[in-house]
Order: sequence, then C-alpha cells, then structure tokens
Amino acid sequence: MASPTYDFRKPQAEDSAATTAYELARPVFLVGFMGAGKTTVARKLARYTGTASIDMDRYIERRCDKKVKDIFAEVGEEGFRTIETDVLRELAAGEPRFVSCGGGVVLKEENRAILKEGGYVVYLKVTAEEAASRISDLSTRPLFGDLEQAQRVIDGRLAFYEEVADLQIETAGRGSGSIAREVVGLLKREGVIWQPR
Repeated sequence: MASPTYDFRKPQAEDSAATTAYELARPVFLVGFMGAGKTTVARKLARYTGTASIDMDRYIERRCDKKVKDIFAEVGEEGFRTIETDVLRELAAGEPRFVSCGGGVVLKEENRAILKEGGYVVYLKVTAEEAASRISDLSTRPLFGDLEQAQRVIDGRLAFYEEVADLQIETAGRGSGSIAREVVGLLKREGVIWQPR
C-alpha cells in the first residue's frame, strides 16, 4: 500500500490565524532536545506570522504510515536517520516554513550541513529537569528514565546544537508564547522574516 501524500505547501488551519502576515526568506529550523518546546513554538510562530509550520517527526510518520517508535523497531536508528535526512533535504528545498526537528537530527554530519546551508536554525536550549517537567508522560520517553542520563545526552549533543545554530534561545521558566515573540523579533532583525508592503 502506498504511503499517503500530504500537501504542506499551504499553512495548516491552526497556523493561518495570524494578525500580521509575514514572508520567510528561507526555512526556519527549530532544534533542541525533546521537551524544549520546538513543536509548540513552531506552531505559535506560524500563527503569529501567518505562515506555515511542520513537525518533522509527524511528517515522517505520515509519510511512512507508522509511528516513529515503530520505524525505529523495524529499521533501527540508522534506518530512521536515513529517512530523516531525506525529509530534511526535502523540507530545506521546499517553500519556507517553520520546521520543528527531532531532537537527534543534529547527530548526522550530513543533517548538520543541510540545516546550516538550507535554512536559518534556532536552537531552543533546555535542561533535562526542565524538559522532564514539560513532558506529560515520561514513560513514553526512554531517555527520561533517569534525569542524569538525559542530561548526559543533552551535554553530548550540545556541541552539535551550537554548531548549527544561527540563534540560541534560553527556554527555562518561559512559556511558548514568550519564546515565540522573542524569536519573531530576532528573525525580523536578522531579515529572515518581513512584512510585504
């Protein structure tokens, strides 16, 4: 059975209720550890700017017609990362939008090159403790069986997140709306988004 096809060129309904319409110069990728708020912030950014957002993991699930955990179980991490790279390349070449990336997207050198060359990268910084407080069901996240282990994973990825980041945002103790408003202001200053006349 063929995988379903989805048209992500137009903003989703939840993304189109903006008070001000902006244009994006290129895709804006949100990276960071799970629980950093990437998906929620991307949706708010899309609403605030009248553009579109997409969650890479959900897109992969729709494309493969399987949950991410099932893809991992079937093809392993290496197989999943190959799919992830294909999707990342596709989104980088597509119409500009806000893209929330999976936490491990930075692990592959090829992905880091695509992120840096294909768009503007916003790194949402989070500690393991803060991330755990934002995840409603920790049992679905194996990395959060142990906060120290989760923090070690974050620390191990830190250099990769910083390598690709055009912008780094502290998220501790902040709501997604506050973070999104800050990002919009900084993207305007950087010329990544603007209001057409």
